[in-house]
Amino acid sequence: MSSASASDPYAAVRAVCRHHAKSFYFASHFLPKDKRRHAYAVYALCRRLDDAVDEAPDVGAACGAVADFGRLLDGVYDDKPLDDPVAEAARQTLSTCDIARTLFDDLAAGVETDLTVSRYADWPTLEQYCYLVAGVVGLMMCGVFGVTDPAAKQHAIAMGNAMQLTNILRDVKEDWRRGRLYLPADELLRFGITENDVDAFSHGRAVNDEWRRFCSFQVGRARSLYGEGFAGLGYIPLDGTRQTAAIMAVVYGGILDAIEAADFDVFTERRRLSLWQKLRRVPGGLRLARRTQEFDSATSRFS
Repeated sequence: MSSASASDPYAAVRAVCRHHAKSFYFASHFLPKDKRRHAYAVYALCRRLDDAVDEAPDVGAACGAVADFGRLLDGVYDDKPLDDPVAEAARQTLSTCDIARTLFDDLAAGVETDLTVSRYADWPTLEQYCYLVAGVVGLMMCGVFGVTDPAAKQHAIAMGNAMQLTNILRDVKEDWRRGRLYLPADELLRFGITENDVDAFSHGRAVNDEWRRFCSFQVGRARSLYGEGFAGLGYIPLDGTRQTAAIMAVVYGGILDAIEAADFDVFTERRRLSLWQKLRRVPGGLRLARRTQEFDSATSRFS
């Protein structure tokens, strides 16, 4: 722990976010200072759980890491000063922002699912997983962003789920090599894709038309979820916070464009946006945020 982190725990969580969450860190500069610090603290706390499980040498140790995270949450929500800079930043944030402990418990349950579940039968079961590991983060951000209208929650969940599905499509090869396949088995079958095909694609065989049709269908689903998320932007304060959420969404959604531009080949290389490509999407995000000034929260529509 550096002396800077010891004196200012928010310096520690900022460093975590800058290193691990480049797209969010990029968009976060539009946030008011306090909200930005709180967003970094929430992200770093969630990251603590991910890293602890990923670095565990075996399933037993990973389960122990999840239990340790629960005890860490006990300390964070106990609202007494902590020596750990990430935990201390989270404690300070959670004493200010209204974020229920149950959301972090749901996140832990989702991460723990990865220890025992490596296949998903259909979209509803995969969607539930997306909720546990990402939709709940959308709800956490409602607390950070100052969103209080209950009607906003489903939009926040949809946005989190959209981003997780984007991650899944981007990382098929990486996940497969770790023994996991986060794709609906019934839909793979419907489009004529077997696990042997996924293995062959991951080892250099060119993707076929069946995969392109399947992946195009999933990209369309993700875009539909982004649309549901966009419809909730009007609930977010227009103090830089809404701009951040909009930019984050259009930047992350740009990964889908990159996948589509590669003719749905997510195996040859990991599809992502360069810094320049992210910058080019900022004006679109700002336009989207301005558009929501005419959002009617009573009807959940743009006027």
